[in-house]
Amino acid sequence: MSSVSRTHPSSTHRSELLPYLSAAVAGIAGLMVERRGSAGLIRRYQTARLRALLRHSYERVPFYRRRFDEAGFHPDDFHTLDDLGRVPMTRKSDLRLVTGEDAIATDCDGARLNRYGTGGSTGTPTEVRFTRFEDRLLRLFRVQANRSLGLRWSDRRCTILASGASGAKSRLERLGILRSLSLSIYAPWEENLARLRAFRPDVIRGYGSLLAVMANRMTDEDRRTIRPRFITTDSEALTELARMQIEAGFQAPVFDIYDCFECNVIAYQCRQSEMYHTMDASLVVEVLDEAGRPVGAGECGEVAFTSLHGWAAPLIRYMPGDVVDRGPDVCACGSAHSVVAKVHGRVQDRFHLPDGRVFNVKLLTSFIYPLCPLLRLYQLVQEARDLVVVRLQPIPGVSIREDKLEELRRGLLSALGEGVTLMVQVVDEIASEPNGKFRPYRSHIPRIASD
Repeated sequence: MSSVSRTHPSSTHRSELLPYLSAAVAGIAGLMVERRGSAGLIRRYQTARLRALLRHSYERVPFYRRRFDEAGFHPDDFHTLDDLGRVPMTRKSDLRLVTGEDAIATDCDGARLNRYGTGGSTGTPTEVRFTRFEDRLLRLFRVQANRSLGLRWSDRRCTILASGASGAKSRLERLGILRSLSLSIYAPWEENLARLRAFRPDVIRGYGSLLAVMANRMTDEDRRTIRPRFITTDSEALTELARMQIEAGFQAPVFDIYDCFECNVIAYQCRQSEMYHTMDASLVVEVLDEAGRPVGAGECGEVAFTSLHGWAAPLIRYMPGDVVDRGPDVCACGSAHSVVAKVHGRVQDRFHLPDGRVFNVKLLTSFIYPLCPLLRLYQLVQEARDLVVVRLQPIPGVSIREDKLEELRRGLLSALGEGVTLMVQVVDEIASEPNGKFRPYRSHIPRIASD
């Protein structure tokens, strides 16, 4: 995740602490349910957590109380998972129309939450808020997903990030548990290669498109020292071509993780099949058609999820804008988890740059994240092979300081490379397409067969 601001966990009065203590205990239990639970136990766990979350949101979150009342829904109406369809759905645009306090529980101090700015592929900046416990719990669910893929506590993990900065070592790392190294995707290949050789990671994580480029540069000499046991990809749709290139270059299996800022991990790829196991003890995932009805197995639909462990700023039937194929009732491996057959993600344009690179535009959003709390929308457009225009639409009444804009320019130019002219425009409005849809990334350069 790319952090916009980090503060302390939320504080509550002692008389209001019980729901959060209960949620914390249930969250820890959820890690065990995720690891060992049967299908029946998972379903009972989801039902109990949903019942408690819906009541908490109705009683303490003004946004959801209004939404539920407008839809004629009351938490007492929820009895089984089938009743979830009666709860109104929440889109990013719905949350952007309310003040931050309206979407935060009234017994929670919003100023003391961990906050993350998300740009995402929709182009609509969103701020995600967690208590410190919620934040760490979701990270533990990610560890749990990796454990299911074969992660060992003694493994050395290398993550290749947009930021790339490694923070202070955790207490666990100082004990030799889950040691980690972070590399920057913008650092010179030779520098990253040298650090990979020295660290000798057991597990590597990164963007599929980036790892594919790195894999194509690997030599036999590199492979003698860089020998990961497996590799995980996330944050963008993994193409079959990229998978083949990564597995051939690193000589290690690749498992894709379907994630998002708002809930960390949604699903992870099965070791035995190409299906994705959803993190059922962390969230409830629905795959819906245009009318909001569940699609059948093998059918394509839009994702809506309810995060079971986000109580400070709940996300109920939240639609991140992703498209997936719903899987069968049971994975071929026999897992008790529900299944997503395929993750389509979002269609994104790529920039064809003067130096010959075909650049994933999503990698540029890390430089925009620090401005997200100030923005209503942003858009990146390649007008010509050597000209990129960035349009920023601030929230009404908000101005962006020139030093922040200059920092943005420097970051973008460092990623785009030489030969590219960059224009950053602060505008009152960014127009949608004629069909009413908004495209955050757009290139006017014709696609080529090798893209």
